[in-house]
Amino acid sequence: MKIRYFLTFCLCVLLGFSTILMGADTGKLTFDKYHSPAQVKTLLKSWAAKFPALTKLVSIGKTYKTNDLYVLRIAAPGKINPDSRPAVFVSANLEGNHLPGTEAALMLISKLLNGNKTGKEIASFLKTRTVYIAPLLNPDAARQFFSKPVDERKTNYKPVDDDLDELFDEDGPDDLNKDGLISCMRVKDPQGEWFPDPAQPRLMRKADAAKGEKGIYSLYSEGLDNDNDGKYNEDPPGGVELNRNFPHDFEYNVKTTGIWPVSQAETIALVEFFTAHPNIALVLNFSTENTLLNLQQTGKVRAGGAKVKVPKLIAPMLGLDPDTDYSLKEIVEIVKGLNIVPAGIEVTEEMVAMFFGLGPAMDIDKKDMPYLQAIQKEYKEALKAAKLDYPQKKAKGVVKGSFAAYCYFQLGVQVFSTDLWAVPEAKKKDKKDTLDAEKLKAMSADEFVALGEEKIDAFLKEQGAPPNVNAAILIKTVQEGRLTPPKMAEMLAQMPKKAAAADGEHADAYILKWSDSILKGKGFNAWKPYKHPTLGDVEIGGFIPYLKTTPPIKALEKTISLHIDFYLKLMQRLPRLVIEETRVEALSSDLFQVTLFIGNGGWFPTSTAQGRRARTAWPIRVSLKTDAGQSIFSGRSLETIPSLEGSGDTKKIEWTIRGKKGSQVSITAASPKCGSVTALVTLK
Repeated sequence: MKIRYFLTFCLCVLLGFSTILMGADTGKLTFDKYHSPAQVKTLLKSWAAKFPALTKLVSIGKTYKTNDLYVLRIAAPGKINPDSRPAVFVSANLEGNHLPGTEAALMLISKLLNGNKTGKEIASFLKTRTVYIAPLLNPDAARQFFSKPVDERKTNYKPVDDDLDELFDEDGPDDLNKDGLISCMRVKDPQGEWFPDPAQPRLMRKADAAKGEKGIYSLYSEGLDNDNDGKYNEDPPGGVELNRNFPHDFEYNVKTTGIWPVSQAETIALVEFFTAHPNIALVLNFSTENTLLNLQQTGKVRAGGAKVKVPKLIAPMLGLDPDTDYSLKEIVEIVKGLNIVPAGIEVTEEMVAMFFGLGPAMDIDKKDMPYLQAIQKEYKEALKAAKLDYPQKKAKGVVKGSFAAYCYFQLGVQVFSTDLWAVPEAKKKDKKDTLDAEKLKAMSADEFVALGEEKIDAFLKEQGAPPNVNAAILIKTVQEGRLTPPKMAEMLAQMPKKAAAADGEHADAYILKWSDSILKGKGFNAWKPYKHPTLGDVEIGGFIPYLKTTPPIKALEKTISLHIDFYLKLMQRLPRLVIEETRVEALSSDLFQVTLFIGNGGWFPTSTAQGRRARTAWPIRVSLKTDAGQSIFSGRSLETIPSLEGSGDTKKIEWTIRGKKGSQVSITAASPKCGSVTALVTLK
């Protein structure tokens, strides 16, 4: 009996020690490995237990596998309820295969909790603001990284009949060669579409008939035909890609996006959380999307376009040609001039777009763009200063139906997303006569033309410019004075760039080279023969799962630290209402003019232009409260200000108050995303 108690005691001690090793001891987060969903849960619970006054751990919902979706609320105690303060929402790993995002969110939590004691900026911020952090929004998919066999996936585990045979999840991948990984299979096939790349035979290239290429292989993921329908792995466990299941620009009739927007428990939980928290003013996302480098948005530009056509039924009423393109600004001025809108209603571009039925906006609002461009510039400079080898041309923009698109386009919330890391490209040798963007900025028109078509075309190819943009066109445009080299450099910096393929190089060639040199070949499994029960002689190999999204553990902490510091700076830029000044002028013994100057003490505007365009932005409500014996002679007790731009924008509101000299009126300005301020004004 005593021996059994002793063994039990030893087991408890060992379990406790292992918990500390995996990072549950708060403030001592380590980055010597990736944290599993179970370890993330343990960390969150331990932080909540150690910092009860500063944190609150809530489950906003459950996955199909009944795993909790945790959000840790961080806010210092104060008079205002944390859920009523302006807030930042930090989301991570909604895809499930973006493990670095989870690690970054954990580091951010650690910095906020420990920085509240040691850092003045963080402590001051948490006294008036709230941070919600969700470090793992797709725990079911993330679990695959820590399971055997390792199978990279982005879908949740809700069963889906992918092959429409009235069976669910019956034909998934199989680890045939028992190496613990789900890899790729290639089999020789007269009808195959693939052939080995001539320069890199380990890589497979899809045949292009227009180039006279013919495929000799068919490709499959590693596995069997478990349901005997002649197809392989066409109905794996799960699932829906959660980051494609949100309402904006949702792709219907695509199996992995779900049967309708917000059809999954995980996306429902997030939408409900945002609906219940209108105080969220900024979303910082860790995802495979990088909106800081790639400002490209989804879909075709409609409501936000520079030019639109007026619908044929409406054009005659405005005296316009339905076949002519007009800017929304031009149409607004025309509508105002016709006096057809009732007094008191402001005619805006957003109103015109909605009235014309132009559909949802698909591009970033032009009024929001300067803020995004300024942040983008700072981010690029930070990457350069940190000497992080990030292939910026390969940064992915927002995908259709994504969480980031939903937050910006439908909720009107400022959102930034980073992917933290990408497989670096080999550095090219410097050539003094090679044109680059920096040289272009300093060039005159004559110097640019003197470069010649060959050098300019090489530069355009390197930048991944569209095929219809060539040297001859640019030279002519510059000679005619319609474009300058500095302006061209600015435009190229904002363009979504496609990865350049020098001399027809395979798009993944740089990844293979990186695997060979940095990982000593461990990122790619050589093709090895296998006797398949139905396909016969096949070969199994290819890139290992998670290679392209998950950096080696040694490279993890450096890139995460830079991004966390960058996000902390963005948090400090939240909009903030301030009463700049109040004035009182006595008009008579009991009549006073009261003037209020309300300003924005933050860097970001109080609402995005897209939020106003989508009619989801919260205005600033300015209320004046009178006491007994006082009354408002002119003005209204409640005024609204649609928005204040960032960095000190100020608006003026005036009232005429009848009251006794020496009495006071109270003025409060408030908005859920900006907080509230109150001033007591003495009539004198």
